[in-house]
Amino acid sequence: MSEETVTALLERLSSERGDAAWNEFLTEYSSVLVRVIRRCGVEGDRADDCFLHVCEALSDDGFRRLRSFRADGPAGFRTWLMAVTANLCFDWCRSEQGRVRTFRSVSRLQELDRQVYRCIYEQRMSRARCLQVLAPRFPGLTEADVAEVNARLFRLLTPRQRWQLTVRTPVLRPATFPISSEDDDQAWQVPQPGPGPDELTEEAQEQSNLQHALAELPADQRLVLRLRYEQELSLAEIARLTGQADPFRVNRRIQAALAALAGAMGERRARSGRKSH
Repeated sequence: MSEETVTALLERLSSERGDAAWNEFLTEYSSVLVRVIRRCGVEGDRADDCFLHVCEALSDDGFRRLRSFRADGPAGFRTWLMAVTANLCFDWCRSEQGRVRTFRSVSRLQELDRQVYRCIYEQRMSRARCLQVLAPRFPGLTEADVAEVNARLFRLLTPRQRWQLTVRTPVLRPATFPISSEDDDQAWQVPQPGPGPDELTEEAQEQSNLQHALAELPADQRLVLRLRYEQELSLAEIARLTGQADPFRVNRRIQAALAALAGAMGERRARSGRKSH
């Protein structure tokens, strides 16, 4: 669809023929919306819910968002729409999962340690990607430095905090131009911080592995893990709820469940690796 046709379509949204224009928009661009949502790591039934959220947001207040597009702006309509859709998708993910709050122990650390924590633990970057993002702010930073900070952070975080970080959806940064290498102007093709499509795909796979691994555990192991790390109950409270003799026995059961979960996760990662080759 040419920019002139797009402009005419957007103008019709505010006319008496707005419903027809909206149907025409959906016919033309629904596939674009769906592709962006999937690139953001949202799949299955959640993708359908996210798609409805995006459509509602785009049509809200007399199609205000769509009508805010300017043909004389820095990007074409398709690129602009993908960025708007990605930001709406990220907002939906945050509203569904809740915003991640930095742990108090981490907030007291030096700036470099806090930034490495955000990259590796909140945004799920690799150490190499973390170095690439932080190098402009910390000249002389090496991957060995990042690894050292990461090891220090791992020792600082409690098992409960590491569990909470594992099951959280990563913090997603608002999208900026471009969204895809297929989009309009090569001048916009610059690296953007935050997770890209490959990282989001890996994160979605890891979340899927975790959920399937949890489902494979015996019911009693799933129960103690959820009581400890999702409900944040103490060992004594779990002992009372599950009829265990004392907190020490509960702790042994939790450690056994964590070991079983780690084994199931390893097996699923191995199977995924074999399928990709």
